[in-house]
Amino acid sequence: MVDAIKRQRTLYNKEIKDWKIAKAQAIDPMLPRRKMLIDIMEEVLDDPFIYGRSETRKLRVSNKSVAIVDKDGEVNEEKTRLIQKLWFKNLIKYTLDSIYFSYTLMYPKELDENGLIKKLSFVYRDHIVPETTELLINPYDLQGENFSEGNLKKWTLWVHHEHSIGLLNKAIPLWIFKKHSWQNWDEFEEMFGIPMRTAKVASTDPRVKKEVDKWLKDLGSAGWARFPEGVEIDIKESNSRDSFNVFNEKRKACNEELANLFDGNSETAKDTGSRAKTGEIINGTQKLITMDDETFVMFFINDDVLPWLRGLGYPFDENDTCIWNDNEKLTPKERLEIFKGVKDLGYKIKKEQIETELDVEIVGEVSDGEPPQPIPQNRYINFNTGRAAPAGMNDSVSHFPENIRDITPAEENFLRQLYENPETVNWSYNEFKASHTPLLEAIKRGFGKMNYDFDSTDHRRMRAWMNNIHRFGADKTQAEIYELNEMLKDPEVKSFNDFRNKAKSVFPNYKELYLKTEWDHANATSNMAARYLEMMDDVEIAPYWRLNAIIDDGTTVICRSLDGKVFDKRDPDSWKFLPPLHWKCRTDAEDVFDDYDGEITNFDGAIQIDPDGWERMQKQGFDVNWGDSDQVFTRAQSYLKKLPQDATPIDVDDLGITDYGLSEWAKVRKNTYPEKAVTIKSHIDKTGMARVITAENLPVWIDAMTVQSDDMLFTQIRETLISPDEVYWSDSTAVPQTVFLRFYTDGALKVTTESVRVTAYEWISDPDTARRGLLVGQK
Repeated sequence: MVDAIKRQRTLYNKEIKDWKIAKAQAIDPMLPRRKMLIDIMEEVLDDPFIYGRSETRKLRVSNKSVAIVDKDGEVNEEKTRLIQKLWFKNLIKYTLDSIYFSYTLMYPKELDENGLIKKLSFVYRDHIVPETTELLINPYDLQGENFSEGNLKKWTLWVHHEHSIGLLNKAIPLWIFKKHSWQNWDEFEEMFGIPMRTAKVASTDPRVKKEVDKWLKDLGSAGWARFPEGVEIDIKESNSRDSFNVFNEKRKACNEELANLFDGNSETAKDTGSRAKTGEIINGTQKLITMDDETFVMFFINDDVLPWLRGLGYPFDENDTCIWNDNEKLTPKERLEIFKGVKDLGYKIKKEQIETELDVEIVGEVSDGEPPQPIPQNRYINFNTGRAAPAGMNDSVSHFPENIRDITPAEENFLRQLYENPETVNWSYNEFKASHTPLLEAIKRGFGKMNYDFDSTDHRRMRAWMNNIHRFGADKTQAEIYELNEMLKDPEVKSFNDFRNKAKSVFPNYKELYLKTEWDHANATSNMAARYLEMMDDVEIAPYWRLNAIIDDGTTVICRSLDGKVFDKRDPDSWKFLPPLHWKCRTDAEDVFDDYDGEITNFDGAIQIDPDGWERMQKQGFDVNWGDSDQVFTRAQSYLKKLPQDATPIDVDDLGITDYGLSEWAKVRKNTYPEKAVTIKSHIDKTGMARVITAENLPVWIDAMTVQSDDMLFTQIRETLISPDEVYWSDSTAVPQTVFLRFYTDGALKVTTESVRVTAYEWISDPDTARRGLLVGQK
């Protein structure tokens, strides 16, 4: 190990010495040559981190569009098309490369039939002496040809940062340091990553020892070996489990310094810290660096490139100027909003400009004799109470076509079952799954990545939401079937065809129109909950939050009036205005940092802005802090409101295998018992309990004492939680329970969880008796 360290240290010192020599050669006042330094710089760019940072910085500029404008500031489309070419994009990149290498000498590599540039390239930098503007045939020639004079001047384009030898020169020592950290880490892994194997030999015969040595060497990765009697093999695991962090932290430190060099901050190299603070720092510094790069490139284009192109025959006038065409970033809709804003200020706009910017042809004005309608005093779209869906959902889906689609064969069979057995059918697993599965997917997609630590609120919140979705889906199915049963009582229903025609709009309403609104709501609330947790993590640097509404003809008054209002995060009541504020709400929320000195809106002030809107929020169940709520759908949003007042929610414990169309246990496929046990110890975390991630992608914890530290029993419980055949849910107890079942030839293992704990397990000889509850998971 000592020899390895000495060797690495020697190599490190040698490479630092080589860099210093290369630097001295580059700035030699008598005979400057860049060959050695350029070779090192190009090797530096092979580092993925440095390459990624340098390329990203260039792309922020080279991806922008440019335009040629005349002396009046009007864009000349014909001249602009001359530079809307790949070679001009490369010109911008080569120009930015000069920041890293200190210079670039470009030339047209290929011309088209009109004498215009088709391909652009650059001269290898080690063949250039920037101090004397000489072009060398060989990198170490004593003399070269001056490219700033004669015919070479016409065909070359020179960009040079005087008194600089390039940004990459500053990166070289950090790169060398980082490279040797990788090498040391690899050396460490070879020495300590593989367990040491030792052999005790009873014989003192040197020939026997030599033979055993050969066997140990040849053993390699084999899992078996044959040794003579009297030889004992011992495998010694390394006790150094985290020593690699010495090398890893050094690597990270180098990357942070390199990020400072290329990005102006070290946040882009970190994987921890406040997201809001990180975003603020990154955006601030990158904006300044990009602005400086853009300014440098644009001055170079106007001062050097356009005159050079005129010399090559391009039809550019001396008064022509190149600009960044930032307007191309705007979508037609965004440009239209600008025109509307200008008109609202009382100004007129040229018809030609509208045609150009929006790419339309205006043929006249629309005049129907009616003045434009003002924005109504209050807009209740997405607020009005509907006729079928829960509290106000109907208007959020706009309309209810009676023949949106024909019913499926499965739906028709279900209608026939209802028709032939009136008032006896009150459940359909197919209808339940149609809403339940997408809504679970919506909250998981909206919330994003979860923290599985025992104390984390992430998985606890997700579990509560899933409980809420389970009950919401069951209630929705009950309401849907109640509505269908009520249709059977209509005097006009005299045949199955009458019932079919009357009921066929129910399925698309519940499974498509209503579900789309519910999916958007579930996704929005879970996404906003994740945002809330992030914003509260940043409360020290961003103590306020702002409500941002999308303003258009569909914006409700409550969102329009609260748009831009800033609230104090430390005011718990203010979070009741955290979006969504109604069905189909598109309003968002964002951090406001501690340097904000504007008006702060409190809870009472927000209510007074739109009292009617607040009243509707309360009636429809939107007066909650979604970031701190265990509900996705509140009580006011439940479908149970459609049922008679004396009706009770369906008791999911009454549901069994016949309600789901499942086969009896005797006919289902069975699992085999695990052949090898996993240890409880390998799953124990800082809580002292074993953690298992279930099939629902939620963590549960098992007390080792509960399973008497029996590894095989733990393995069977673990397999049941990870890969169950069926999962049932029930809310008949104070804390909802989830039951995981895994079938074997002689019965089933039943594992029960409540919240984050495994509360019971038992062997069931007659598994069908345990297959009760709401079926929420199935292999």
